[in-house]
Amino acid sequence: MEQPATPNFTPSKDNNSIKGTKKKLPTPQELISHYQSQGLDSQEASIKVIEDLQNVLFRVIASNNRGKKDKLVGEASRKIDTVNTRLAVVDMKLDSKPGYAETFAIGVASASAFRGVGAVWPHVVGGMAQIWNAVRTVTKPTSSS
Repeated sequence: MEQPATPNFTPSKDNNSIKGTKKKLPTPQELISHYQSQGLDSQEASIKVIEDLQNVLFRVIASNNRGKKDKLVGEASRKIDTVNTRLAVVDMKLDSKPGYAETFAIGVASASAFRGVGAVWPHVVGGMAQIWNAVRTVTKPTSSS
């Protein structure tokens, strides 16, 4: 059975029409009458009108969701780029840190330095005390009694 053409209702283009007015949508009865005039019986015409309505509804829903879907994909892509950038920064910072062997060597060297300073410190303080006492005794006023 051959499918009849979908009715195309366009507003008339006369000079009396006002711009901004909406075109009048056909009523369900008008659509059924259109399909019946093309040779379909009442039930087939009703089914055809319902199919047309479902197709239009699907197109409207699909066009509305496409914008949301594009926005969601764009936002997800931006977030993934941000996470990737942060991960690259963390990776770069970890690469600049010393490894286990270097950390152990730094610890041994700092412990040796600390013990060395601890061993030398009493001698440094003692030398400074001797210098201080020498300066004090030279600058001390003599008492004349």
